Amino acid sequence: MGKNEKLLILEGIFANFYFILTQGVVFTSIAIYFGFNEILLGITASFPMIFQLFQIITPAIIEKFRHRKKLLMFFNSFKLLWIIVLISLLIGKTYSIILIVVFAATQAFSSFAGNTWSSLVSDIIPQKKRGKYFGLRSTLISFSTLIVFYMYSYLIDNISAPLNYIYVILITLIATFLGILTLIPVDDPPLKTIGTLSELKEVFTEKNFMKLSLANMYWNFILLLTAPFFSYHQLKNLHIPLTYISYATIAMSLLSMLFYFVWGRLSDKLGNKTIMVLGIFFVSLTPFFWILMNEQHWPYGLVFDAVISGIGWAAVNISLLILPMEAAKRISPMYFAVFGFFGGLGGLIGSFSGGYLASYFNKLDFYISNYHIFGLQVYFLIEGVLRFLAIPLFASVKTQKYVSPKIFVFSILNIIARRPTQRIYENAKLGNVYILKKMPQKNKRIQRWW
Repeated sequence: MGKNEKLLILEGIFANFYFILTQGVVFTSIAIYFGFNEILLGITASFPMIFQLFQIITPAIIEKFRHRKKLLMFFNSFKLLWIIVLISLLIGKTYSIILIVVFAATQAFSSFAGNTWSSLVSDIIPQKKRGKYFGLRSTLISFSTLIVFYMYSYLIDNISAPLNYIYVILITLIATFLGILTLIPVDDPPLKTIGTLSELKEVFTEKNFMKLSLANMYWNFILLLTAPFFSYHQLKNLHIPLTYISYATIAMSLLSMLFYFVWGRLSDKLGNKTIMVLGIFFVSLTPFFWILMNEQHWPYGLVFDAVISGIGWAAVNISLLILPMEAAKRISPMYFAVFGFFGGLGGLIGSFSGGYLASYFNKLDFYISNYHIFGLQVYFLIEGVLRFLAIPLFASVKTQKYVSPKIFVFSILNIIARRPTQRIYENAKLGNVYILKKMPQKNKRIQRWW
């Protein structure tokens, strides 16, 4: 592994501190302390999606500036604005507007940083080893999640507010600064393709890439309908200690570490779309297990959610990094910008809708044969159904390599059985979609569909 690859892994680990602070149960806990309700939480969750819409102008910024590494460092430095929240906690001015403004500003520049990072990394990491590399990188970042999330949870549970949140934010600021420093030795290769706005029309005419972008829009829409409210339900309705939630997160991280490695290797052999479809199947199951998330049965819900999420999200996270690279005709910032734009649009609609829907469902409260069901649990069941509907959308996208999950599972079961079962799909071939028998030999890749 080269210098750049190692440094990008280290940068990802440091960046993970900020991600853990601003996503999921840690941010929800801070938001509740700052007086957020369901609607405010839903609106705040829309900020990352709002600013993804502005990714469409990032290629023009990259073209003007050209030095992507320095640009990335500049964008990442705005995460240090969380020092304002730190100061507000120190002086006891915990107004909602302070957290909202700081979160909005840092998410705006994080969105620009995301597109810049994708453009830079696509030129640094060779295509043939992306699956394996991102699998390893994600595994190590998951290990850091295990440690950092437990540390944050322990601090929040065992130190009185606001001192607990002060420590958490201070640690995040230090890690963010170190992450910026880590980028300094990374190479900044010259742009192979300049993402000018003139390319925008060309990208929009590519039907296959637009299929992927629209699938991403739907995926972000359904995710943001409920994303902030899983943690909200645990903290506000069930009052589960954050430390217990961290135990489940640790278990999920350990599984993710294993499956990032597994999915990464499989993605190089079978194609990332196969991994994406399988991943969506697993993560679509998780909301159904939240029916267990009431006062009596939440430990069982935590266990099932951690196991299935650890397997499924590992696949989804790897695939979403690589799929735009495989579906695009060439590596260009404009492709990543369009992909991010549609994802942001979907997430924006989902976030605004989700806050009001969650507020309505959270007022519901009923029993079925002495089994207590919260309204948000019904909302999560609807989410599970909507996630399953994303599978055909991603499956319709053509990529340079793809093995149908059905054929993949059938072949695996046949190997396990170790008997000459009739392989009814042996000669199946749809367009440039190949089954296992048609897979190329090692170190050879199927030609792009275009």
